[in-house]
Amino acid sequence: MSSKQDHQRGYTLIEIMVVIAVLALIATVAVGSINQTLNRRYSSEAEQFLIWLNQISDMAVMQGAAFGVIGEVDKKTKKVTQLNAAIYYRNKWVKVSFPESYTPGEGAVISWVDDTPESEPLFVQQQPETETSNNDSELSSSKEKKLITPFIAFLPDGYVEPKLDVILRYENYKIIYNYSWDIENLRIRMDKKNEML
Repeated sequence: MSSKQDHQRGYTLIEIMVVIAVLALIATVAVGSINQTLNRRYSSEAEQFLIWLNQISDMAVMQGAAFGVIGEVDKKTKKVTQLNAAIYYRNKWVKVSFPESYTPGEGAVISWVDDTPESEPLFVQQQPETETSNNDSELSSSKEKKLITPFIAFLPDGYVEPKLDVILRYENYKIIYNYSWDIENLRIRMDKKNEML
């Protein structure tokens, strides 16, 4: 006969509390790392947008022509989905393939704040000529092309029209990026600030 007693051992309250504390510490570090990764992503995208805008400004000066920024806007959400460069050529704005289009990141909202009381058109554009047929006036009206109007134009003398600010913000992110024209350096400048909640 065995006098040995089998003891059933469980976890003490202190052991459970230590495990919970370690798991909470790991979760806190993981959430902090995810937030830092998102912050770096947003800052990187904001820097890329700044570089893209300044590249268009430089092209206007180097080529001696007015370059503008045109955008494609989603009709449902009213958000800018893509930005393209355009050149003022033969009295109209024409989309160009270089620099490549800028596509805002997921959750990005780009808005244009115009300080001028009444915005006048950026250069007068001629209506496109349409082919007219004696018999078919409906066909000629359907062939009319829509005029492109840029949000902002970079002039060859190193200035920008109209004087406006571009705001880039992200949904569920407290920092907004403000792009404005630096008249002293003839460059787009980026400032970031906390959004008022």
